[in-house]
Amino acid sequence: MWSKQSGDASGSIDPVPEHPHAHPVRGAWLVRVGDGPALGWVLRHRADLADPFSYEVYACGLGADGLRVWVARRASLNAAVAWVLQHDRELLAFGRGLRPDPTQPTAAGADRADARPRSRDDDAAAPGAGDGGVGTR
Repeated sequence: MWSKQSGDASGSIDPVPEHPHAHPVRGAWLVRVGDGPALGWVLRHRADLADPFSYEVYACGLGADGLRVWVARRASLNAAVAWVLQHDRELLAFGRGLRPDPTQPTAAGADRADARPRSRDDDAAAPGAGDGGVGTR
């Protein structure tokens, strides 16, 4: 949805940046604290091969154009995740006003409002397994 190439690009990034609240999902990171709702997405980006990487923050949910909504840019994964954590309430409120994202995983067989992940990384499995976080209704 936000990648110009298909597949998981995280395998080509060496070393892959890590953060305890950023969970790798299909070439991006889903930000969540513990078993809480998904707060946002972080995607590694650079405009040109000579440019340094930046980390772009996207809200959970889709805009009118059917794409995730970009909300911030930071110089590192840690800075991007910190920004998401500092703005969690605003991101949750903003995400509720967006269109549902069919790729935002929800727990199978569970009411989306009550959905809980079986583990904190269930979102990485596939659409149809996860927490019913922001962007799912």
